[in-house]
Parts: sequence; C-alpha cells; structure tokens
Amino acid sequence: MQRQEFTAVLKTILQEKAQRLQSEIEQLRHDLSADTKSTAGDKHETSRAMAQLEMEKLGHQLQEYHKQLHWIQQFETSESQPTDAIGVGSLIRLTNGWYFLGLALGKVTYNETPVFCISLQSPLGTQLLNKQIGDEITLPNLQLKVTEIC
Repeated sequence: MQRQEFTAVLKTILQEKAQRLQSEIEQLRHDLSADTKSTAGDKHETSRAMAQLEMEKLGHQLQEYHKQLHWIQQFETSESQPTDAIGVGSLIRLTNGWYFLGLALGKVTYNETPVFCISLQSPLGTQLLNKQIGDEITLPNLQLKVTEIC
C-alpha cells in the first residue's frame, strides 16, 4: 500500500462528494427561485421553509467535506517519511485488515482492498496512536496486532 496514492484517492472521493452536494444545493436554489407564489398559502410557505432547511443541512455537509479536503491538502504538503509509530495520517495493517487514521469516512476500496478510514477519536483510533509493528490492541471481543505501518 502506498500512503500518498491512498490520500490522493481520498481527496478525489471528497471532491466528488462535495461536487454532488453543490449540485443539489444549486438545484434547490433553482427550484426555490422558480417556485411562484401559490394560492395554497401555508402549504407553499411550509414547502419553501423545508427546502431552505434542506439547503442549510447540505451547506453544513459541504463545509465538512471542505474541511476534510483542507486537512488532506495540508497533510499532503507536510507529509513526512513514515515513522515506526502510528500517527495521524498513517495507513495501518492490522490482523483483520487495513485502516487509515485521520478521517472518519468509513470503508474505502483502494486497489480492490477495503481500507477503513477512522478518526483519532474512535475507540480503535485512540488505541492505535503511537503503537508500533508487533503491538497489540484489545477491543471488546477482539484482539488485533499491528503488522504494517505506511
């Protein structure tokens, strides 16, 4: 596994998600501006308010994707050589699969291999920080060993 290639894949995924959200927001704006005053009164106002709330929700999601993209861009520019210890931005192989510590994006397929993107605040993420190859992590009903760090 190549960490730099993987972060490029993450960046592409986030950019695509952000573009989809932006398109949805633009469609809602278009729908709102094209919507003329109905004789239904309250129904019309409720519909417009719900569309406005949906736009706000999508806007917050879009901001979160932009923050994540910014984090990846900063990580790429300051990326150093892999160390012996796990840190934020590490690509880690455990006995049950691959993990990326930094962004909570869930499962991402990279070169036909599932990689679970987890945050530092997750139960596994907190245990992985500063571990080295050969160290073990214990979760409820699960014992994992660090086998590779990229």
